[in-house]
Amino acid sequence: MCMEDMDDVAVMLRDAAVGFIEGRYDASLLQENSLKPRPVDRKLWNEMADIGWLGLCLPESVGGSGLGLQGATVLAEVFGRTLFSPHFAGAVCMPSEILRAGLDAGGESACESLASLVIGGERLLALAWQEQAGQMQAGDAATVLRNGRVSGKKIFVPAVENDSILLVTVSTPEGPAVVAVACDADGVTVEQAAAGLGSIATVTFNEAPLWQEQPVLQGPAASAAVRNALAAGRIVLSAQLAGLASGCLEKNIRYVNERIQFGRAIGSFQTIQHRCVDLHIDTLLAGSSWRNALRLWETRPDDPATEAAISAAKARCGDAAMKVARQSVQMHGAMGFAEEVDVGFYLRAAMHAASYLGNALQHRRLFADPRLMTTKLEESHA
Repeated sequence: MCMEDMDDVAVMLRDAAVGFIEGRYDASLLQENSLKPRPVDRKLWNEMADIGWLGLCLPESVGGSGLGLQGATVLAEVFGRTLFSPHFAGAVCMPSEILRAGLDAGGESACESLASLVIGGERLLALAWQEQAGQMQAGDAATVLRNGRVSGKKIFVPAVENDSILLVTVSTPEGPAVVAVACDADGVTVEQAAAGLGSIATVTFNEAPLWQEQPVLQGPAASAAVRNALAAGRIVLSAQLAGLASGCLEKNIRYVNERIQFGRAIGSFQTIQHRCVDLHIDTLLAGSSWRNALRLWETRPDDPATEAAISAAKARCGDAAMKVARQSVQMHGAMGFAEEVDVGFYLRAAMHAASYLGNALQHRRLFADPRLMTTKLEESHA
């Protein structure tokens, strides 16, 4: 698809997302049981499936739309702006990257079955890869596959429900692999915790059987697919964080222009105006950073400079969302701490999304990696 056509599709996707959310979703519902793990709204999830959003990153050969990350980031930015669907990156984009790689590697049968579940919204999929806090890449998994059974533990797994299917990174005698395990299988224990506007889970496998007899991916192809899935997730999360920043700032500007103090709207005070302008600049830079990362990902996916751009985007967008949300709470005064005011939910969502798949400090350290810095210097002198 040429760039002009994709621009037209992006506009239609954005308009469709705004209309869909305005007609079906009320962010005030977040006030109910806000400190408890929040399950995925399956009614909305199924409606998202009906309009094709869950197959956005999957190829047309299996019923997806083939729009890839360009389409996913358009939706993610709108979702962030409206506090909608916090699990889009973890339950749609990242699993789709694994399945797409499996299809390319010749695993049509297994991956087509899983792809149909994703596209139809019948069951949730999630990538279970992380085993230690602060882990940035999958590496050699301590979770093992022996005799068709999985044993180990994964943490910070998103969108885990009773009927979820997890794509689990494991070690086997033949090397690394990704296998599918159903959450309702024997030997699977799930411990849920509230996170942002949704939930995350610690999942323990005690000789749990595979959902399918064979791994989804194995060997170097599995390692490459997981690495790409994490990169894709970070790009989509960056777009969502940029959307969070923009949506929160819009609500804050509306509030300061309505809040009267000393007979004037506080938005007329120069100090408030300067702070809002600074925050607006932060949101613009955040948007530019994830778009640059997406452009490099699509044109030079294996370039170390692309990895640096993704880390730069995740760090900048996370910082922007946190800064806008925190200052918006401050400018709301005491009301900013009340759950009846949405800015607190923007802050909660930003805190989770900014840390998931690596926080700003971790990504700055990756960006400053000597290997990446050497590549960037070589490019600057080319």
